[in-house]
Amino acid sequence: MSSVGTFIRPVTAAKTYHTDGTTTTVKAPAVWTLAHRGYSGCGRLDIWAYPTKRAALLAGADLALACGLVEDERAVALYHAGRLEAVLARYEETSPPDHLLRVQAAFLQGDQDTTA
Repeated sequence: MSSVGTFIRPVTAAKTYHTDGTTTTVKAPAVWTLAHRGYSGCGRLDIWAYPTKRAALLAGADLALACGLVEDERAVALYHAGRLEAVLARYEETSPPDHLLRVQAAFLQGDQDTTA
């Protein structure tokens, strides 16, 4: 079992582009998540946490293939080319509108009242 510290990492939360050509990047603690809604679970939304974005993308691409995309030549080619985000997009493209398979950062929310 991994320690919590391997899951929580600084992830870009905001990026501001200034007129002088500079940028300001704000990072915040987050975990990478894989969210899936499909035929299983009676339409519930399942969410899993992963220590890295790459791990979440790989798990998502594996799940997409297991959910039927193994029969889709384009999806399989994308998978073998390492284009994991494109495999997830292909899942959503070929699935009913209420299905989803996405990887994104979930930012940790701290206690806003630090005076108590």
